[in-house]
Amino acid sequence: MCNALLKMAEGYALVAQGMKEMAEAEGAVKVPEAGKKETNKKQASAEEAVTVEKVRAVLAEKSRDGKTQEVRKLLNEFGADKLSAIPEDKLSDLLKKAEVL
Repeated sequence: MCNALLKMAEGYALVAQGMKEMAEAEGAVKVPEAGKKETNKKQASAEEAVTVEKVRAVLAEKSRDGKTQEVRKLLNEFGADKLSAIPEDKLSDLLKKAEVL
């Protein structure tokens, strides 16, 4: 039963692709590729979604690498003595600078 369903799904995909190509060939419609916009949105939101945990992990790694003083200076640049005191809107900037250390 599963193989039959998979073959049907592949058939529908081929039919859809053929119809899309016909529509584009006629020049009537420029059909966007499915999923492209969603992928771009997901990538953008992933870049924006910098969490405290992620920043903490990077800072901890740098500290373990012997850069504790640099980590403290970086936190001070953002007006804080600890990570939890940094506003969420500044976390992405902090992460960028921390990764460069």
